[in-house]
Amino acid sequence: MKALHFGLVVMGCVVCLAGCQDSAKPSLDNWLLVSFAEGVPITYKMVSERKTEIDMTTGDPKKKSRPQTTTEKLELVMVYTPVEVDPFGLSTLKVDCQSVKVTRSGFSGKRSASDAMKSLTGQSFTLKLTPTGKIADISDLERIAKELGAASFSDRKKGTRIKNPDMIGDFLAMQRYLWNAGATISNQLNLRVGDTWQSQQSIPWPVPIYPPPARMTTYTLDSISDNDEQPRKAAITSVYTLSETPIQEYIRPYEKGKFQMRGMFGFLRNFQFKHLAGGGKQLFNMDDGLVESDTQQYLLNVNATFMLPLGDSLPVLTVDQKISIERIESN
Repeated sequence: MKALHFGLVVMGCVVCLAGCQDSAKPSLDNWLLVSFAEGVPITYKMVSERKTEIDMTTGDPKKKSRPQTTTEKLELVMVYTPVEVDPFGLSTLKVDCQSVKVTRSGFSGKRSASDAMKSLTGQSFTLKLTPTGKIADISDLERIAKELGAASFSDRKKGTRIKNPDMIGDFLAMQRYLWNAGATISNQLNLRVGDTWQSQQSIPWPVPIYPPPARMTTYTLDSISDNDEQPRKAAITSVYTLSETPIQEYIRPYEKGKFQMRGMFGFLRNFQFKHLAGGGKQLFNMDDGLVESDTQQYLLNVNATFMLPLGDSLPVLTVDQKISIERIESN
């Protein structure tokens, strides 16, 4: 079995300089570099859950609305198996979906149609990563996303396509979140505890919008454990704000054309993303070169309008989003 560390390329270039560096310089051991062993699977449990509350605003402060709430939860077990590890170029991971579970409560209380994400069970796709862990080739992920997107539509009704609720956006976001913290560091060589860096990321949203809403994530290398009897772990905190510029890189799962959303979101239009605030924490095992866990939570405030005007009433949405990624034992 061949285990290759992605950092070997850069390590080899700078190791000869290590003895010439000032002792105050950061240690090479502080690099957050991913590491894979060819053929050895890595398994993660991924969970995305969202509570959306819709309230009404009116011109009369004496009028009070009764907020409505919907909840969605996606649970995945994903297995990443390195099939080709190349420290000088792109490494290929075969990604298998071991299980999918989706639970949802609608505004009406009625049972919703089956989520298209359930069709991912037993399917696979490949990812190609650079030596720093950045996803370099998403073509096969795009393929699987389009298959899932096609599965989210019901039969046409009077010539109109009907789209069922799905959590495809949550699945796609978590594939990027897993690798993004380390992959977006601009200079690993000078990385120190307390350093910060930023990344623009798309966020899950239940309605197809292009470009999708995005957040600006500010990462901070908060600490590195120094217990000699335990694996060295880096704690990376994150703070989220609403991105001020449209995101350029995203996957479009659905075919172009008109369609009608099923449920309450089918009656809403003109979404305006007003505010986003939250944070998270990631634990990175520096000895294994892999993410151990990642937790995120944020609140998103959104204004909208109704498809048909309802006087001076306007919908206001508050979204409580939680995401967790945890490395678990492979079967």
